[in-house]
Amino acid sequence: MGVVYRARYVVNGRQVALKMLPGDISDKIALARFEREVEVLKTMKHPNIVRCFGGVCEDKRRFYAMELLEGGSLEDQLVARGKLPWEQVIQYGLQMCAALDYSHEKGVVHRDVKPSNFLISPDGQLKLSDFGLASVTSGRKITAAGKTAGTFLYMAPEQIRGQEVTPRTDLYALGCVLFELVTGHVPFLGETPGATLHMHCQAPPPRPTESALDCPLHLERVVLKLLEKDAASRFQTASEVARELRSISQTVTVTPRGKTGYSASMGSEDVTHAMVDVQKQATAPVLERSKISPRVFMICGALLLLSCLWNGYQWDRLGALERSARLWEEAYQSEIPEVRLQAAYALGELATTERHGLKLLKSGLQDSLSSRRTSAIAGLSRAGHAAATALPELMKIQKGDEDPLVRDAAAGAISAIRQSTDKGNFPWGKVIGGLFFFGLIGFALTWGRKAFSD
Repeated sequence: MGVVYRARYVVNGRQVALKMLPGDISDKIALARFEREVEVLKTMKHPNIVRCFGGVCEDKRRFYAMELLEGGSLEDQLVARGKLPWEQVIQYGLQMCAALDYSHEKGVVHRDVKPSNFLISPDGQLKLSDFGLASVTSGRKITAAGKTAGTFLYMAPEQIRGQEVTPRTDLYALGCVLFELVTGHVPFLGETPGATLHMHCQAPPPRPTESALDCPLHLERVVLKLLEKDAASRFQTASEVARELRSISQTVTVTPRGKTGYSASMGSEDVTHAMVDVQKQATAPVLERSKISPRVFMICGALLLLSCLWNGYQWDRLGALERSARLWEEAYQSEIPEVRLQAAYALGELATTERHGLKLLKSGLQDSLSSRRTSAIAGLSRAGHAAATALPELMKIQKGDEDPLVRDAAAGAISAIRQSTDKGNFPWGKVIGGLFFFGLIGFALTWGRKAFSD
């Protein structure tokens, strides 16, 4: 319905995106929707919604200027990558919920939530755009009763039937978008548009885990609840969806890879750093005849062998972890938001043994870019009790940060750190290992004394 140009505001030189409606358009509905979009965007001031700088709707001159975003859209990412890691889907989902929650509080139902309408800023922040089909609770109706408007791949059953749309209509579309991001394809796609619309109204949604094996079951339950046919059975608000997404455990799974290393798998991203497992072998020396019983030498040799193996393993493990931490610290400095986020997760996991990475994450809380602060907070939430010293700074961010997404992330991190701290940090593993070691030494001495007496 319009053409978007790159433009420059001559007063201050700002580069903007200028959406202009051709002067020869006479369709009254198209004209009314363009005016509605300008009207809606003027009231929207949120970090996850495209900012509007104003416009003109007089005679045949209809245009408005908005912030220029050159990072592409979520649809571009899907085309380039097929699907996204589920951890990143959650981070994007939280930003989508923030935008929709603000919009719904303003009485605006977007009605066209889809990947191409979520633009990406240079620092990786999502911004909801294109309110041309938006429905305003207190405004006049543009779409006639019994008619429908939207994109058929993401339309809720009540929207398809031409019934009244509500904020839960947008939540259904959000479920379609989350499904597509985590699996790489939309939940419903028939041979014709009509068949697709019928599937939205009648067919049960497929499970995301059928095509995305790494998708957590909790995330699957969230998506399937959003895709309920009956609007009353869905989540009631976008903030409720956000709470569920924040509660999903984002853990790093470590799986064996061959005989010599391990692969750290974060969702569907295969980020691997070799951790060499050196196995040292020792052979007890050949014993000559001695007055001391050979059993004593066998026991001492066995203890020495166990000690060598344990110390060698620990030395190599700590060395490998240190090398891995250095690589993650380099990745954390990346300008690519996805790489920086995954690095923050890894540094948080290593925080109990690598304190330098923890200091790096704490320093990231002071970064001027909200996406960098969010990455640092995500890493600290992974660190558990090791990040307890960061609680005062996180509480300050939760109360006073200008970005609501950062405040939400800080609240989640505070909860995760406190829960981890409350569980207690008593080193049971070390205590049990020490008791076993000293018990083995006591057993060896007792046996040796008996051997000498014999």
